[in-house]
Amino acid sequence: MSRAVRWTIAGVAALVTFGLGVTVVRALPWAWLPQEDGARLDTALAFGAVAATVVLAGLGWWAGREEPRPAPDPVPPAPPRTVTQTATASDDAQVTQTGGGAPRVDQHAEASGEASVNQTGGHLPPRGPGASAPSGDLPDEVVQRAQASGRGRIVQSGGDQHVDGV
Repeated sequence: MSRAVRWTIAGVAALVTFGLGVTVVRALPWAWLPQEDGARLDTALAFGAVAATVVLAGLGWWAGREEPRPAPDPVPPAPPRTVTQTATASDDAQVTQTGGGAPRVDQHAEASGEASVNQTGGHLPPRGPGASAPSGDLPDEVVQRAQASGRGRIVQSGGDQHVDGV
């Protein structure tokens, strides 16, 4: 129930209590109440005001309290990541693998001489409230099987980040 509706209920209940209090005191012929109309009306208004104040104090506490806010949705767990590399390098060859955030990155490479083999796995799109994914699809899996020799150079980029060899 919204806060405005609760305050409306509290206000209407206080007005009804005031009206009933004034009507009851003016209508009932109790011996201890004043008998003149002016004094009886004053007593009825005072009684109605006190009764309405008590009702408004109780309902005002209820209407003014904050409702607990729902907890934000938790960020979903990250998918499991697997980064594997099987490489053979000889002489001044270089084999480089950057796993990034793709769920699975595999590299099977052989390099010799001054060759270089480079692989980048990219990354996953951001997740959670307010996150926006980059345009285009990112791979679920990046696999590279490569052989380089001499001054050969093999570069693979599996996502939106690219790493060149040295």
